[in-house]
Amino acid sequence: MEDGPALFIFAHQDDEFVYLCMLRNMAKSGREVHVLWITDGARFVPAEVRKAESTAVMRMVGVGEDSLSFWPYPDGASIGFAKEIVERLTETMEDIRPSQVYTDGFEGGHPDHDMAHFAAVTAARRLDPSIPVFEAPLYNRHGRRRWRFSQFIPAETETLYVPVPRDGIIMKLRALLRYKSQFWIAVLPMLLFTNKRETMSHGEPYRRVPAWNYRQPPHEGKLIYEGLFFRRILGIRFSDFREAVSRVGS
Repeated sequence: MEDGPALFIFAHQDDEFVYLCMLRNMAKSGREVHVLWITDGARFVPAEVRKAESTAVMRMVGVGEDSLSFWPYPDGASIGFAKEIVERLTETMEDIRPSQVYTDGFEGGHPDHDMAHFAAVTAARRLDPSIPVFEAPLYNRHGRRRWRFSQFIPAETETLYVPVPRDGIIMKLRALLRYKSQFWIAVLPMLLFTNKRETMSHGEPYRRVPAWNYRQPPHEGKLIYEGLFFRRILGIRFSDFREAVSRVGS
């Protein structure tokens, strides 16, 4: 049911940016909303800083602190806890009984994003295969060398949009400025490379999760986190992700 609890599952504190208008709409309607972050976000700054930033943004859209959950898995290394995360997330869903689940896209942008996505899909299927799970794009390198922001890798499911009115654009810009610790890493690239005109004309993109094979990369060619920048920081390849999800089982 669309008026039942909605559960949002993210890897990092700022991933929620892609769903802000949807979150605001749900909060305004009085719908029960739960937001969960799997990692502590503490690779470069203290976890409490990241938590405070996302809490402030959630307050801006009308989601209270009692609806937020911050898990302690290490930023950049969540794939090492894949089985534990899936099991814990399954228990969380048993308590919440969400009617819909929303998460990061599976797109090879960051291994934590892909892990949050995989865990959300796997836990929902374990609880009830009929629960719809949706994904939203953050960044990927499908079909090009440069990064693509807020654009899906082509798949069989239809892209849907949440309208972003003018005050929604202002809200999203205000939210970006709340992520002060992530200015150079996330905020500036989003400001520079997200197509704001397309966002205003279409809205926030999301879609029902396609029938991904999580033992295969989401697209051909080198994934973003296999590139030089992330490889030096994280040292993770898709083969490591494949091994992690294989250990989880069906």
